[in-house]
Amino acid sequence: MLIHRSIAAVAAGCLITVGAAALAQTGKSAAPAEAGYQAVVLEELKNLDWITKSEVAALREGVVQDIELKIGMEVKKGGMIGTLHHEIAELTVAKNELQAKSVGPTEKAKAQRDVAIAVVARNTRLNQKKPGMVSDEEVQKAEGELNVATAQLLEATENHDIAVAELNLAKQTLKEHTIVAPFDGIILKVHKHPGESVRANEPVVALADPFKLSVDPYVPLDYAYRVKVGQVVEIQPRITYPHSTPLPIEKKKFRGKITFVHPEVQTIGETGVRVRAEFDNPNFELNPGLMVKITIFVPEVPAEGGKPPERTAKAE
Repeated sequence: MLIHRSIAAVAAGCLITVGAAALAQTGKSAAPAEAGYQAVVLEELKNLDWITKSEVAALREGVVQDIELKIGMEVKKGGMIGTLHHEIAELTVAKNELQAKSVGPTEKAKAQRDVAIAVVARNTRLNQKKPGMVSDEEVQKAEGELNVATAQLLEATENHDIAVAELNLAKQTLKEHTIVAPFDGIILKVHKHPGESVRANEPVVALADPFKLSVDPYVPLDYAYRVKVGQVVEIQPRITYPHSTPLPIEKKKFRGKITFVHPEVQTIGETGVRVRAEFDNPNFELNPGLMVKITIFVPEVPAEGGKPPERTAKAE
């Protein structure tokens, strides 16, 4: 919760008119290069958090065969985390492949239909030459056999299509015996080990993406309507106690941008609006849970009768 001060105190202690050029992410200053922006320093320190974190589960019930990764290891999206025992699934695929490749029933049905077509055609020619040469009974019988042969061919074709579908289903079942990463990340925890049973949708490992982090501070209502998506945000880690020697990480400032402004005012106290800021973390210098001081750069309040600035600060 923000500690809400008077407007005079905030103006004296939290607003800095920005006119200096921006330096690099880890430099001493990270102000936008454009003049006409103010730095709103939020009073409350907030914790950095993961943006993407997941308990990666097995899609099928089974017994863990292998876990390829250990805690702290990186994995790319689609990379293999582990496997379940899949011998039966492999045999099922092999069986369905044979059924899908089988063409005997279809060829037999085609041959029977060809014979029936030939008989009907012969009866038609004979009766055209001499009416009554082939009895009505024989004509109806031959036409019936043609209809049956046509239906048998259709049945054989449908059975082949079903066999192909069963093969695809078996392949998908086999595929689901492999546990893969849904996104780039690192392994935080291993819940299951080789030889242990696992239920469908039961977590096997905890995976998180450390390459991008977020923070969700509350902006005082005095400035909430000037905060927009895309504006620059600067954070500075705070670890040591007052009067202690700052750690090297506390001397660095990191830049990100606003990605979300909540449409609802804080329900308790009605003192602020929650926003989300995201930060790239390619070198893993920032850690989730780290307390940070937050500065948001917003356009200055225009003079009375003037138009508000249309430009928006952009993160480098």
